Amino acid sequence: MNSKIIEFLRLVFTLVGAATFFVGERYFVDASSHWWISGVGLFSLVAGVVSSLLCLKRAAASAAVREIPAWKLAALWQTLLLISALLYLVYAKVLGTRPAPETYLEKCLLACWLLAGGLGLFLGVGTEWAQSRNGRGAFAEPQRVIMATRDWLKVGMLAVIIACLNYAAAKRNVSWDLSYLKTTAVSESTRKLIDGLGQDVEVGIFFTQGNEVLSQAKLYFNGLTQKAPRISINYFDVETQPLAAEKFKVSRNGYVVLRAGDQTERFDLGTNLASARKTLRSMDAEFQKALLSVTEKKKVLYFTRGHGELSWSTSDDGSGLKSVKLLENYLRQQNFSMRFFGVGEGAANAVPQDADAVIIIGGDQPFLEEEANAIGSYVEKGGKALVMLDVDMPTEASISQGVRNAEKDPLVRWLSTLGVTFEPKVLANATNFVSASRSEADVWFLFTNVFTSHESVQSLARNEQRAAVLTFRSGFLKTIPDSNGWSAYDTIRSLSDTFADENRDFKYTEGKEKREPRVIGAAVEHKPSNAEPSDDKRPSRGRVVVLADASAASDVLIRNQANLIYVMDSLRWLVGDVKTSGIASSEEDIRIRHTKKEDMLWFYGTILLVPGLVLISGAIVTRRARRNRGTEVDKQ
Repeated sequence: MNSKIIEFLRLVFTLVGAATFFVGERYFVDASSHWWISGVGLFSLVAGVVSSLLCLKRAAASAAVREIPAWKLAALWQTLLLISALLYLVYAKVLGTRPAPETYLEKCLLACWLLAGGLGLFLGVGTEWAQSRNGRGAFAEPQRVIMATRDWLKVGMLAVIIACLNYAAAKRNVSWDLSYLKTTAVSESTRKLIDGLGQDVEVGIFFTQGNEVLSQAKLYFNGLTQKAPRISINYFDVETQPLAAEKFKVSRNGYVVLRAGDQTERFDLGTNLASARKTLRSMDAEFQKALLSVTEKKKVLYFTRGHGELSWSTSDDGSGLKSVKLLENYLRQQNFSMRFFGVGEGAANAVPQDADAVIIIGGDQPFLEEEANAIGSYVEKGGKALVMLDVDMPTEASISQGVRNAEKDPLVRWLSTLGVTFEPKVLANATNFVSASRSEADVWFLFTNVFTSHESVQSLARNEQRAAVLTFRSGFLKTIPDSNGWSAYDTIRSLSDTFADENRDFKYTEGKEKREPRVIGAAVEHKPSNAEPSDDKRPSRGRVVVLADASAASDVLIRNQANLIYVMDSLRWLVGDVKTSGIASSEEDIRIRHTKKEDMLWFYGTILLVPGLVLISGAIVTRRARRNRGTEVDKQ
């Protein structure tokens, strides 16, 4: 066959083969003709490689030695496309019907076929562009082809790197805002609150036209008005519209005022952008707080005290693990009223009638029998309780002054009658933990994104790929689904490689300790009786949420949004307000913590991968420079 015909067909075979293979795998993957179309594409790709090899053989056998480098490069980029197609078939076979890769093998195959295909295409463009302008025989210019191919290969490598970074950023849901200010967006929680409004709310925003703070505030309120028929937003200027200022009782610009009936609430943005920056970053939380204030009745939470519980009123030990000031601040923003509830406030007699829920956060001292009985009686009658335990809470305890002499802590014993048993053994994980102190105790600092479908964790379950609850020195629970008229449900479980560090030596002991998922959170609800009336007249049933780690609500861990969402959604489920699950969005900076796997990736990437790439690149450049100098010496 004529050499010019082979040179023409080799490119036709490759281009037609790549296009046919793409069509077969993209549009006919479920059709009966799928393998025929993809097979024709693969055959054409193979024919293209063979044609280039024939051209290479012809050049080596004739006097056209100067054409050899160009034909080698042509065969190389065609071979890369063929390898990419074969790797894709293996990847598709391993992936099956799943929409995205999950295992390391699948992710490696995905990266390999994309890398081979991308580099092959860029290499091909450079090679064929230079080849079309290259001479033949003694007039061939191999250095020109090599230089053009090398330049296009650099472009291809840059494109591959950008694509990889873009893919990783999209999967990790990470975005960088390099501006000095960013106004928060409307959160899902606020949207749910607006959708459930039972009355109209009027919003008055007071600014002069062209104010720089107003332009930023509009970014939030423009998104708020979408699909919100109960919300009406109007912009006013105190100086030019005094009647509106009198109606909303505003004396100067910079205020956002909400009115619902005879209830009014406001917050101050200010008119200077520098001073308004902090409020703009938490605009959603401020608006949600004001909206709840004018549309909802305050719910009363009673926090127990006198047993060493975490509190916002006592001094912390400096670690941040004994204070809940951040949680207290957020609860007040969400229209909750908080009161203490100890023996001095009648905790040994009964829970106050105005209590919407009783909150118990940790404690290292046992409850009195009378206190546990009062809480139990309150829950039996339809009350609600959030109980966050601590591994230091005694299960074997007694008081020597004759007040009581119980075999076990009454609170823990009461929970067991509901079907929830607390095990005060510290959970640890030697692989998946949070690197905080860089000490061996970090194996107790755990994270988990294993959530069930229970209503109290529905927001976390929907975002399990991005949300992980943090715990430190957590115990675990054992639940009985049906116990004494109560139904217990698991809500949070630890990762499957977690073990109970019974001897607290920070290490896994083979044969004595077992790696398995443990229940960390549970929800309990009183079963309805057959004698209960219809739904609209049915009395409120008792509900209890139990978490095996009190430090999850501490100032250190509540900064993690998943922890805050868990506490807030648990409270909303308790009081029957799951329609507003989730939390307000915020653009305020929070401390970033890394897991051990992330630290290992950065460590090996900085000390091995990056220097290795530099050394390899330097070796390639040096070798080529030496080869070029040797060629020039030979010519001389």
